[in-house]
Amino acid sequence: MTRANPLDPVSLLGADQQHIATRAQLRRLGMPSGTIAHRLRPGGPWQQVLPRVICLQSGRLTVHQKLRAALAYASPKGREPQPGEVLLTGLAVLADAGLPSAGHPADLAEVDVLIPSQRRVADREFVRVHRATGVMPGGFERDDGLWSATVARALADLAPRETGPRRFRALCAEAVQRRHCELGELLDQLLARTGALALPQVARVVEDLTAGVRSVVEGEARDVLSGAGLPEPLWNPVLFLDGRFLAVPDAYWPHACVALEIDSRAYHLRPADHERGLARANRLTASGLPVVRTTPTQLRRDPAPVLHELTALLTTGPHGRHHRITWRRAQ
Repeated sequence: MTRANPLDPVSLLGADQQHIATRAQLRRLGMPSGTIAHRLRPGGPWQQVLPRVICLQSGRLTVHQKLRAALAYASPKGREPQPGEVLLTGLAVLADAGLPSAGHPADLAEVDVLIPSQRRVADREFVRVHRATGVMPGGFERDDGLWSATVARALADLAPRETGPRRFRALCAEAVQRRHCELGELLDQLLARTGALALPQVARVVEDLTAGVRSVVEGEARDVLSGAGLPEPLWNPVLFLDGRFLAVPDAYWPHACVALEIDSRAYHLRPADHERGLARANRLTASGLPVVRTTPTQLRRDPAPVLHELTALLTTGPHGRHHRITWRRAQ
């Protein structure tokens, strides 16, 4: 990879901006237009990556350079943006937060940016532009110096363009489960958009999260149970035995004192979480509550045995020491 001459004034941009600059910045440094054009010639040391945005290197952009180039493209022409005036949003934010369903930042084909509503900037190359309605939301400066929207805002911006409802459902559940945003904050952001509930993926996520669902497999289980005509359980309630904490099952029917546990290593945060899930089910069983165990694969391919077992238990309850069990809804 060809690097800028360390004696060149523009090398200053290499240290601060990862060799991403705008034409306006270069001109302010005193570089003539002819010199810029010469360095951008075919086979030259620089490359034009977006309108007005130049990489002072040849070769493939790094992840950071791609994000910085997107922000530079969406910034006001002819001047430096104010802090937080242009924000990263969408999958770039979610991938940086480590949400599994967002993928790795290096694999992002597109970069979403959020700008004020009055600005006129179009989607271009790998940049997708979102416009804030009203006042720009508050963002924050990341450790790498780039400005980003919050995870909740990133999810709300992603929603209208997300064509995979299952992935959007998973992203929202992961964000809440991993505490990257509060449930109320996410619901506020999703519902702030006019007509948001008309989008099937948003309506389903809002319904799931409000019901207490905290993972995509729980959402799919909720679909299966509803389709079979079973009563709606509490999702992720906190159970107490004689006033002392007992467990947080995936689903619980208080009228029958029956719990459902969905065993899946893939959707637990760490192996230790899977082990805690097994211990939780054992505590529930030891307290006299029947626990129906299943897996996501079983619910997708052959849910009949699980539904039959649940139906039998729900119609014959309450079970165990039901008079000693209390509960609190998921937060």
